[in-house]
Amino acid sequence: MDRRRVSLVPARVTEKRMSISTRGRTNSIPLLSKATIELARLKGRASLGNVLSEAHPPSFTFSGLLVAKRLTKNLKERTALRITAKKPAVTKIINEQVPPFCSSPPQKFCTFPVQRFLEEYLPDKLKGVSYGPALAGRLAKEMSEEIKEFAKVDLPPRYKLVCIVTLGERSNEDALLTSRALWDSHADTFVSHCYENGTVFCAASIFAVYCE
Repeated sequence: MDRRRVSLVPARVTEKRMSISTRGRTNSIPLLSKATIELARLKGRASLGNVLSEAHPPSFTFSGLLVAKRLTKNLKERTALRITAKKPAVTKIINEQVPPFCSSPPQKFCTFPVQRFLEEYLPDKLKGVSYGPALAGRLAKEMSEEIKEFAKVDLPPRYKLVCIVTLGERSNEDALLTSRALWDSHADTFVSHCYENGTVFCAASIFAVYCE
């Protein structure tokens, strides 16, 4: 009988220790006051996680402060850019310095009227025209002379005009037209326009070159 009593003692102690550890794990959540639960109920936060967050707010870390500082800096920069965009832009005019080896004409050739003329002239001239080798050569020469006559009306002194009109048959092939010449970007200029209908394509270019 004594041996049985002695053997039962460690078992009861073990059961008691297990119940204590289980109770400790169950009661690891801190007790909430009635005021905290009432505050969570009034705010509509019925979940236990929200209640715990209200009772125990998170602590701030150094990395979190750096992130918040960076976000604040970006917000200030965006606000400054938004304010600057609302202000009227001030255009600063800088006089272009012409190199000594370039020409400096007192009046430059104006390309805007010639550009508008080409945009209206080519469709009217080639409307309903069908391609033919003999017709294309004669028509290209005639169009070149008419374009030069219009550009000469407002031509500044000492400018020379060179007009090139390319007229060809429109088909499935592509055509690439290029020009190459010695050029003075401070005095020389050009105007170009392209047009095509069902059977014909045309590219007209006129170059205004300043001669000293």
